[in-house]
Amino acid sequence: MSDQLNLSLTGDIARLPRSLRPMLPRSAEAPFDSADHVFEPSWGGRRTLAFIEPGRPGRPGLRLLDAEGRDLAPHLPELGYIADLVGEAPAILDGEIVVPDGTGRMDHEALAGRLADGQATGLSPVYLVFDLLWAGGRPLFAQPLVKRRERLARVVTPSAELVIVPGVVGDGVELHIAVAQQGLAGVMGRHLRSPYLPGRISDLWRWIPTEPGEVPLHLVPGPAATPGRPVLSLIQRLPFDEDPLP
Repeated sequence: MSDQLNLSLTGDIARLPRSLRPMLPRSAEAPFDSADHVFEPSWGGRRTLAFIEPGRPGRPGLRLLDAEGRDLAPHLPELGYIADLVGEAPAILDGEIVVPDGTGRMDHEALAGRLADGQATGLSPVYLVFDLLWAGGRPLFAQPLVKRRERLARVVTPSAELVIVPGVVGDGVELHIAVAQQGLAGVMGRHLRSPYLPGRISDLWRWIPTEPGEVPLHLVPGPAATPGRPVLSLIQRLPFDEDPLP
C-alpha cells in the first residue's frame, strides 16, 4: 500500500512500484455510442498488470500481478518471453490473461487449471494488453488514455502471445452486438481523456457485459479461426472499420 500512496503522477522518473492496484470501471446499464470513448472487446480473463523490469544481465524480468497482487508468471512460463517484446523498460502494462480454445473463445476451465497448479493443457495463454501505465522509467498515469494508447502501439511488438486489444471510437452499440455474437464477456468503454487512477472505481471507464445466450452462437457466420493464432483471428472479425485505435 505504501507504494500505492507514493506514486508519482507527474511523469517524473520514479522507482517502479512493487505492486499496483488496477483502475476499475463502473457498470453501464446498456450499450451506448460516444465519440468521447474507445470501446474494446473483453474476453473475461484474469485482469493482470505486467511489470517489465531489469532482470538477469541482458534480459528483462517479468511479473504478472493479478488484482490480489499474486504473481502469475511462474504458472505461465509461455508468457515469459513477452518482456523482450516491450520497449522502454521499465514498463507496466494493463491487460487480461486468457486461454483461448481452438475457436478463439475463452476457456475458463483451462485458465483456472493453469493458475491453480500450472499444468499445461495443450492450450496456450495469451496476454491481451489495453493500457500502458509506465514506460522508460516514468509513470504515465496523468496522461490521457488516447496518448497512453498511442505510446502502447509504439512500445509493444505484438505476437501470438502478446496482443494489443484494438478499440473503436464511437460505435459502442455495434461492437457490443459483435461481441455478443462471438460469445465474449462484454465491452469496455474508456473515456479518451481518462487518466489512470490506480485502485479507483471510476465513471470514466464503463463495463457493458453481454448476456448468456444473447445471440445464439450457431447463427454466427464467418471463417474459422486461424490455427495457432485464434485470438488474433477473432479480433480481426470484429467491426473496427470506423475511427479505430491501435
